[in-house]
Amino acid sequence: MRRIFILLGAVMLLSFTACAKQETKQGAKMQLTPDYGKKPSYRLNIEGFGNMTEVFFNGCKVFYDFSRSQFATSYPINNYVTTGENELMVRLVAPKKLNYRFNPKGWFKVYLEVRDAKGRWQRLGGIVYNASAKEPLGGSAPEGYYTLEAGRGYKAVALPAEAEVSKVTVEHKEKRNRVKINTKEFIQTLIFPTPFPRWKFLDSEDIVEDDIEVLTSAEYEKLRKSPKMQKLYDAYEEILSLIKERKYEKAVNKFDERIGEYAYAWRDTKNALKQSLINKFRTLSDDPNYELVPLDRTKKYFFIEENRKLAYIPSAIKFKKKGVAFQRIFNAKFRWDGKEWILTR
Repeated sequence: MRRIFILLGAVMLLSFTACAKQETKQGAKMQLTPDYGKKPSYRLNIEGFGNMTEVFFNGCKVFYDFSRSQFATSYPINNYVTTGENELMVRLVAPKKLNYRFNPKGWFKVYLEVRDAKGRWQRLGGIVYNASAKEPLGGSAPEGYYTLEAGRGYKAVALPAEAEVSKVTVEHKEKRNRVKINTKEFIQTLIFPTPFPRWKFLDSEDIVEDDIEVLTSAEYEKLRKSPKMQKLYDAYEEILSLIKERKYEKAVNKFDERIGEYAYAWRDTKNALKQSLINKFRTLSDDPNYELVPLDRTKKYFFIEENRKLAYIPSAIKFKKKGVAFQRIFNAKFRWDGKEWILTR
């Protein structure tokens, strides 16, 4: 049962894969201009309906919705972007209970958006799919070279250019690890320069050398009890202790790296995101109907992402409402910098 739990969690929860550093194909022919401002900011605009949907950027899952209801959201990806080649992928998953069939009326629209010097979001590339259309991918961004004109958007140009967009490719998979599935993966490559660093945790060391999904229960348990992984439990317990001691600002400071990413994407100049998290911890702590659930080292399991750079314990920071099943969960994912765990997602 433990092994099944681990595998299911690895599939259902957010997963990331390592992103290799690559240089732009066109080198000096692809440079940022003042139209981007001092720093561009990147986000994904995501909409869809009818299918279980996952969205990845550079192999990293940034969004999923398995309800098959209509959804619409945007997600900042500043720390996901790397200089050179970037990959946008949308995966549709046909559910087993529907005999692995896709919704014939399903659709989605996923665009990369870049904020220009005038503060406007401009679309670069994008995958658009409509199962009921004569050409299901007809609305996707055409391949070619593009240059940004602030306030006017990206224009198709010949070289020199600021970005390159590839044609959307589709991969159909019916098996994974010898297990029957039915998925469609829509992939688009985007090449552009950026002043942003690669993910901080990609420059940190691997948490483990082996793929956790192939570990036996005994090997997993040995890893769980190792000094490095026990420090992960310590990192969670430190946050819980700070909340319990009502030291909310110190607890929220542990989220600084993640808050910083969102703050820049949304131009949060007044620490509103940080204060919001402080207020949530304080409100739930003051509410007699909620209780902070302590970390149970014997029953909680940790997970490691596919790139072996991130680890986390599901539902480790949790307020449970007394007498009912309702609970408030605050996700916390950590990277290992060689000495300590740093909360990064």
